[in-house]
Amino acid sequence: MIGFWLTIIILLLIASALLVIPALRKPDDKQQNDRDAINKVYYQQRLNELNADEDQGVVADRETLVAELQHNLLEDIPEDRAKVSSVPLSKMTLVPGVLLLVVVSLGLYMNTGGLAKVLQWQQIMKEMPDLRHRADTGQLSAPEDIARFGLGLRTDLLSEPKNVRDWTMLGLAGLKMGDSAMALQAYEKAYQLAPDDAYIQIIYAKLLTRSNNPNDSQEAAKILKRMLTADPNNIDALSAIAMNAFGQGDFNQAIAAWEKVIALSPADAKDLDVIKNSLAYAKSQITASGSKLSVTLTLSPDMQKYLPANGRILIAVTDGESRVPVAVKQLPLGQFPLELSIDDSNSMMPARLLSSLKQVKISAKITSGDEADTKALSGESEIHSFTANEKIDLTIGHFKQ
Repeated sequence: MIGFWLTIIILLLIASALLVIPALRKPDDKQQNDRDAINKVYYQQRLNELNADEDQGVVADRETLVAELQHNLLEDIPEDRAKVSSVPLSKMTLVPGVLLLVVVSLGLYMNTGGLAKVLQWQQIMKEMPDLRHRADTGQLSAPEDIARFGLGLRTDLLSEPKNVRDWTMLGLAGLKMGDSAMALQAYEKAYQLAPDDAYIQIIYAKLLTRSNNPNDSQEAAKILKRMLTADPNNIDALSAIAMNAFGQGDFNQAIAAWEKVIALSPADAKDLDVIKNSLAYAKSQITASGSKLSVTLTLSPDMQKYLPANGRILIAVTDGESRVPVAVKQLPLGQFPLELSIDDSNSMMPARLLSSLKQVKISAKITSGDEADTKALSGESEIHSFTANEKIDLTIGHFKQ
């Protein structure tokens, strides 16, 4: 903090010097003398030219021209030059200006420079040893304390970017605050620094399975498979790979993993009933009636210029009455026309499957994948009756900002 205020003082001194030094600088007499000498040379030159013109009979009224030349010379000499240059500027007259500069500069910084946040950050860094102790002993639970602890960890990691323990603690802080993006980034860094740590592997893989990015799901599958290669009975890895496979629609892999989890778990294991229900639902998808909806997506020629380079397509199916989707499918942008199918595996809830609908309405949206980009291409179908195996054509022909 001393360095901060020292910097402020130095900057104020520099600004004050820039204000005071030019005001105290003495008038440049040499410049004025040079100007007088040039005027004299010019006057003498014009006088010689007038004499020459008079000798040649060109000038008839020499006296008038000489008087005019003298008048012009006198006009170029500032009045009371000696008086002005002899009265120096009082140093005391500069004191109010310097004080005003300091007050205005500090006032602006207080209002716009974030001084309160800087002081708060300094206080957090003083409290970091206590916050670390409370985090280690499980006493850090208040959201505001967790947020302060996260800020302190990010500050410490600037000076120790290879501190694996701090990266994992920052990831846990992100999870407790509900900031999944921060948690994923922190565990990604921890995994890069310690790729063989089983604890980091499983947490990072679980976070990847929650991501909407298909590449993250693929990376999670690779990590979990490596873990199962080293330990085929790792229940955490089996549960995570089952959830990942289920989210990708690979019900066979999900069933195999969940069955192994149930076989390895004790009868009173936590969340065992949830796993059994998930297993039953996955099996129901395998033995489903086979009802599916075939969709052919086309892109209007007018929309071709708005098509993002790397976008995502989101297909949503409703019952035509409610706007709540019954089934959703997301896939990377491909070549048009694009053919795809939607079935019960894409249903949002086990209690309401696609096959239970009597009519369907389909909407499609193309986005760039950037959350900050709100532009989208969209299309919507009419309401169609649905029995078991319909084919519907949908054109994406609208651009929304």
